[in-house]
Amino acid sequence: MAADPNKLTDAKQVRQLMLNAERRKATELAAACRRRLYELSGVDIADPVERRLAEAVAALEETYREKHGRAQAAGYTRRKIAKDGAVATLSDWALKSDVTPGFVALVEGGMAEFTGVIAEFPDRFEPRVVDAARKRLTEHGVKLP
Repeated sequence: MAADPNKLTDAKQVRQLMLNAERRKATELAAACRRRLYELSGVDIADPVERRLAEAVAALEETYREKHGRAQAAGYTRRKIAKDGAVATLSDWALKSDVTPGFVALVEGGMAEFTGVIAEFPDRFEPRVVDAARKRLTEHGVKLP
């Protein structure tokens, strides 16, 4: 029986388990490993919005890794978050007229659940930001949290 990724705390072990699961075509286990990798990326962050955004960035970088076959940092995304903070960054993106490339990559990569940070924590954002985020999620077929 395979290890439970939710009990692992080392990302390297989780990634190895995921690779083994993919090789064995154990898609449910591989998906659980992916989710655990994203969780581990935010494990030391106390603020729930910042933690969830860290998980979303990890998911985005995983889509890049799968697309390009190598690790690729979401450099622009990380710089913007470091400069402006999680709430301001998410607000800016929600109010843009166009979707961000990261949003598209997450939705197309089957990780749309990571695009709904604002909808998950509406009390942390201005009402117009929440409305814009919910509208965008709905327009792209993303289930609201």
